[in-house]
Amino acid sequence: MKLILKQYLASLRERGELDVVLPDLLSQMGLNVFISPTRGVKEYGVDIAAVGSIKEGGEKVYLFSVKAGNLTRSTWDGSSDQALRPSLNEIQDSFIPNRIPPEHLNKPIVICLCFGGDVSSVIRQEVTGYEKNNTRGNISFEEWNGDKLSELIIEYLLKEELLPKDWQSLLRKSLALIDEPESSHNHFQRLICFILERSDNDEKASNALNKINLYLWILFAWCREESNLESAYLSAEKAVLLSWESIKEYNNSKVTSSFSSLLSTYHSITSEYIDNRIIPHTHKKHAISNAISSPCSIDINLKLFDLLGRISIKGVWILQQLTQSYEATPPTDQLNTEQTGLINKLDTLTESLKQLIHNNPLLLSPYKDSQAIDIALALYLLCQDDKHDEFVVSWLEAIIENSIFTFASNGMYPTILQSYEQLLEHRHKDKANKKYKHKVTQGSILYPLLALYCALYKAENAGGKLTSFAEKDMKHCTLQYWYPNSSSEGCLYSNSDTHGTASTDFPIHQKDVIKHVSNECQMSKTFHLLSAVNKGHYPLVLLACRCYRYPIPFHVLEDWMQLQ
Repeated sequence: MKLILKQYLASLRERGELDVVLPDLLSQMGLNVFISPTRGVKEYGVDIAAVGSIKEGGEKVYLFSVKAGNLTRSTWDGSSDQALRPSLNEIQDSFIPNRIPPEHLNKPIVICLCFGGDVSSVIRQEVTGYEKNNTRGNISFEEWNGDKLSELIIEYLLKEELLPKDWQSLLRKSLALIDEPESSHNHFQRLICFILERSDNDEKASNALNKINLYLWILFAWCREESNLESAYLSAEKAVLLSWESIKEYNNSKVTSSFSSLLSTYHSITSEYIDNRIIPHTHKKHAISNAISSPCSIDINLKLFDLLGRISIKGVWILQQLTQSYEATPPTDQLNTEQTGLINKLDTLTESLKQLIHNNPLLLSPYKDSQAIDIALALYLLCQDDKHDEFVVSWLEAIIENSIFTFASNGMYPTILQSYEQLLEHRHKDKANKKYKHKVTQGSILYPLLALYCALYKAENAGGKLTSFAEKDMKHCTLQYWYPNSSSEGCLYSNSDTHGTASTDFPIHQKDVIKHVSNECQMSKTFHLLSAVNKGHYPLVLLACRCYRYPIPFHVLEDWMQLQ
């Protein structure tokens, strides 16, 4: 376990990673952290400051200057502003005389050189010499390297009674199987469930979330090192959903803070995946399709729609952050820096989403009816800004036309089949056989979704084609949609059981669609009673629907429908 932790710590970046782990560790050790990392504020060499006693020693002030990885010649005394030695000088020249709170001035001061790796042997003499030459009076130095940090994490965050051997085994298996993401993720999910089993009060719940957060960071660091983020991405989704199921009843600020930290880690992982691995290639024709590296169009189709959903849910989270920022600081003459940054992120993501669809034509031809879930997420995100209206209408028309054509020509039309094996078998079936054809298209959530958006966008041409198709060729098909019900709160985030209600009398005519959906939403008010919606985390509901393959509730469109 110590070796795993040390490798994890050595891989962390300085900002937003290593300096995020350290305050939690110090708090768990009983220290009072009075300065935490803050962007845009001059730190005078100090990243983190804490006061307290360690292992029954006297009270001391601990000042941490944090650096990433191993301490080398360049990171010790290089030309970079981020070198450690100039930071240590600044602590002694500026921070200690001017920024230590008055009540702590007479206490011993320990300047801590903190880094995730080791001191390079070529500068060991220089570092030791610096520490000896500058130790005086009440000022001393300590090195908090990867070894020491690992030992402290094991002692204070991963106490033996909180981390049995079989839990350690699950973490090791998850890390060892990163190249087999599904297996790696399954082991990590079991670890999450074991940890959450013991979170039956505020204190235990907060500690459980902190441990899950730490393990998720470890998995993320290893996945990033191996350039394979799939296991970390899947595990991050399940971590936030299962954790929310466990702590949703708590209103304790400590639990809320721990969940916010876990959510921040989830966002870091999804940003690394979407922003750095997917978005840079969306503008290239067929680039993402080719990167899937399969000769079979079924593989490519399934992965493309999966990516469509992943990008869209990322956009929904950014949209929620922007909304919360507007509520906290209503824009007046101009937006603040945070709001401008979020808008730029959202614009980049939505443009990349449109480029993904434009440059990968398989996204115009769903093979599975359940891919309506990913389409719904993308449509919901794009409908938030009317500058995307023309694109959305053209995408709706293309999906409808391709669905009609593939059904008429006995191609890969949307079916209720779910698994890859079923789709592969379907490809070689006699798709012209009427009995078989009706069997695999006996129900649909895709066509109701398309019908609603055609009505909302007043896309009469596309809506008319869909209506004719449904009345002529789809009389056998049960057009339906799903709505959460009273059992959804207990099952939605964990997928512990089936839940919700299906509406099966879905009208396909444009003039009736909006009225029908509005009435259903009015009758099914459970969506607004869901804990994630009530407590300001409504994207969790959409994330759960994407992960567990439930249709996206039409309740998210209620405001728009009321304007029609």
